[in-house]
Amino acid sequence: MNSLYLDNTNNQSPLLKIGAITFGLYALNSILTKGHDTINYSLWYKNRLVYHGICYVDRIETRLNEHEFNGLIFDQYDHDHAKPREKARAKEARLIKRDSPKYNYQHNCY
Repeated sequence: MNSLYLDNTNNQSPLLKIGAITFGLYALNSILTKGHDTINYSLWYKNRLVYHGICYVDRIETRLNEHEFNGLIFDQYDHDHAKPREKARAKEARLIKRDSPKYNYQHNCY
């Protein structure tokens, strides 16, 4: 006799479980980091800070090339983790006021 009821035994594939867990973690990460698209970066020349800036995470290499094209001289750079744009802007202003880098004009005026 054929049963119309589902079998209650747990016969799910381990791959299906892993896939579901992975998707869940990916979705959770997307929710928690939504809007975290901007990084703060610093340019250095001969171990001396010369510039603080911000850019979208996926544009860092392009932004560095733009700086070189515009004549900024630097030999190192570093950046922090992604955050919302407004937080990055506030941090940039604080850092520029604190450090007064050579190439930053925007926030150096008091």
